[in-house]
Amino acid sequence: MSLNQLILEGRKDDFLRKFREKFTNDELKNIFMLSRDLAPNHKFLMFLGDALQSGNLDMERAKNAVNNFIRYQQTLSTKDINQFSSIEDLESEIARHENRTRREVKKLEGADQVYEDDRFVVVTPKTSEASCYYGSGTKWCTASMNNSSYFDRYNQDGKLFYILDKKAKSNDRFYKVAMLRKYDGDTTFYDAPDKAFSNGWILGSELFEKIDRIVTDYMKSNFAKEIEIFKDKEAAKIEMERVRREQDRQRRIRALQAAERRKEDDEWNIDNDTEESNFANAVFEVIQSDYGVEVGEDESIYNLMPGEYPHYDLMTFKWLGEDESDTEWAVGDWDQVHTAAVDYYKNLFEELGTDGYNRSFLEGHLNMEKIEEYFEEIYETDVDENPDVYFSEDELPLSEGQEEQIKELEEELTELNEIAYSSEDEEEIAGAEERMEEIEQEIDYIKQSPEGEPSYGQVQDKVEELMSDVRHDPLYALQNHGFDIENFIDVDSIAESSVDVDGTGPALSSYDGSENEVQINGTWYYVYRID
Repeated sequence: MSLNQLILEGRKDDFLRKFREKFTNDELKNIFMLSRDLAPNHKFLMFLGDALQSGNLDMERAKNAVNNFIRYQQTLSTKDINQFSSIEDLESEIARHENRTRREVKKLEGADQVYEDDRFVVVTPKTSEASCYYGSGTKWCTASMNNSSYFDRYNQDGKLFYILDKKAKSNDRFYKVAMLRKYDGDTTFYDAPDKAFSNGWILGSELFEKIDRIVTDYMKSNFAKEIEIFKDKEAAKIEMERVRREQDRQRRIRALQAAERRKEDDEWNIDNDTEESNFANAVFEVIQSDYGVEVGEDESIYNLMPGEYPHYDLMTFKWLGEDESDTEWAVGDWDQVHTAAVDYYKNLFEELGTDGYNRSFLEGHLNMEKIEEYFEEIYETDVDENPDVYFSEDELPLSEGQEEQIKELEEELTELNEIAYSSEDEEEIAGAEERMEEIEQEIDYIKQSPEGEPSYGQVQDKVEELMSDVRHDPLYALQNHGFDIENFIDVDSIAESSVDVDGTGPALSSYDGSENEVQINGTWYYVYRID
């Protein structure tokens, strides 16, 4: 048994020992199921036992309170939930936290603030630096590091406006919303996780209509020329091409200026031993030694330019020398390239599913935690609702009604026995003995047909017995119940194994699938040609 399983079983046992007398069997089962829903490892089980009261289990209230604790735990003054003696105490602490000062949005150079009220601030970033600042905490590509190309692309035919909710929590998908307003009037919205949406949030409300009018007025005041051009599709096409060329020209100028500064400061001298200089030297050595690139007399390592986009989060370079010009390369140390390759195989599995994978390979990468959690819930419900399927008659207890019936029969039996012992009337004795025989048969029949519910402990023992079969052959259990194996694959494990089997080259080199290693300043770096 694993350490996690030992901890889990220990928590269950401690819970039953402490609260078996406080709650009924049904209440114990309900609390246990809520605990598992909140955390598979039952880390809130003891709190629920202490905080809930028998006869008045407000499960929904408890669930909301614990979920809020999980959400705010790291910012609460009390981070151990077991320090709260009741649901009310926990709710009070959550309320105090939520009533604290909300975020303040400071004004930043490189952005225009076009609207603010007690809830919302609307800004339009004019630089990639401002975009990063105001978009922090989101998944927007325009708010990521080295985002200038993305930022320029979105500003070719319109402007970005970031709508920041000062009162929303940071895990609210709408706590920051990006509004892309095109010069032709088309508008697209993105939530903080970077999913486009077209309804919900405050769309359609009077408040949004007000914000929208202010944004429209801002666009008309600052980009009247562009709006006029984009009324004509052909003119818009010409304008976008002009903007694209100008952006490319500006990027190239910035790149050349940066290269000149690097060269003047000798930033990529191998003796500097910085991460970027080591990356550049690793690429520079590999393109010559492994790919035969000839470096001209007037060329040097500074003919490498940092790439505009990362490659699976790896730093990239473009070679601008005379030979093999414009080839692109990705580089990283082992931890970085291993992580990148694992991400590649995760994405591949999400796209292809189980297609193309050997079935025996898939069997070795089942998510047993998910499988056990799923079957445990199925079995607990089924055993609880259909005890006659899982327990023989001699395993089930008598119902309260049956116990009372037997008690009454035994009392009658005692009286009849007294009559049979003390009476001198043979007919009365015979009648008593006949009835006593009938009573004994009735009691036997009742005992042989128990109608009681299994105890909580019996249900748990039966579930564990069934779960042992699942653990022994999980694939058979999934197939026997008609489940899709793909939903129970451990994708992380598959990705790790794919890297172990195939290496990083096939995942990261889109040119020839090769992994090229070189040691720089005592560290091994891995270089991949990606075009």
